[in-house]
Amino acid sequence: MKTADIIGKTIVITGGSSGIGLELVRRLKACNTLIVLGRDKEKLAELEAQGVATFSLDIAIKEERQAFFSWLDETYPEFDMLINNAGWQGKQDLTDHYRIDDSERDTEGYELELQHNLEAHIGMSVEALPRLLKRPDAILVNVTTGLVYNPKASSPFYCAAKAGLHSFTQSLRQQTKDKSLRVIEVLPPLVNTPFHKEGLPSTVKAMTAEEVAKEAITGIQRNRDEVRIGLSCIAYWLNRFWPSLGFRVVNR
Repeated sequence: MKTADIIGKTIVITGGSSGIGLELVRRLKACNTLIVLGRDKEKLAELEAQGVATFSLDIAIKEERQAFFSWLDETYPEFDMLINNAGWQGKQDLTDHYRIDDSERDTEGYELELQHNLEAHIGMSVEALPRLLKRPDAILVNVTTGLVYNPKASSPFYCAAKAGLHSFTQSLRQQTKDKSLRVIEVLPPLVNTPFHKEGLPSTVKAMTAEEVAKEAITGIQRNRDEVRIGLSCIAYWLNRFWPSLGFRVVNR
């Protein structure tokens, strides 16, 4: 398969100050211009000290996204690659915390997860799209998860949001199939990063952020529509041929 190196790109990457995003930054910054988006100003300052451009915002807020793209048009008009990587995952027991007779039940949790894991990335993509369509060989990457194939019941909002982003990415790819824009989805497995604050399961071996970033870049260079990494490959095939088994394995 023909491989095209990622060189000379102007790349906007969300969630690039830690985990997989930070490893992508480390691997891409030498041959590209990077603009990392995030909310942790201390971590962004560390990247600035390494010569990486940053912009502080909450991508879930429409007005902040619009302000960023206005700044981007003025500062980096050659922008031609977006990596939607930011996100967070929580665990919820719907039968315990969402009782119909609980007048003080918390609905903000699911709203925040849907906003940050789905709506924000759709919003970033929609803002970026007219700009990317003007550039030759532009690339849009959405990072989801292997759980889009077999959802984990303990994280219902996160899995629902990522499944929605998976669907959106497929639709966008189809609508732009006759354009020069490449629309790619990266589907990591369980990764040993600060993202999993509540601990990693003992039943599944997690990959490192370094391994995932390396495979993600290789898949993008090989022009794959879906870059399934590690156990995400198994999840895909189980979902196609034995979905009930895949669901049981993920939720054991």
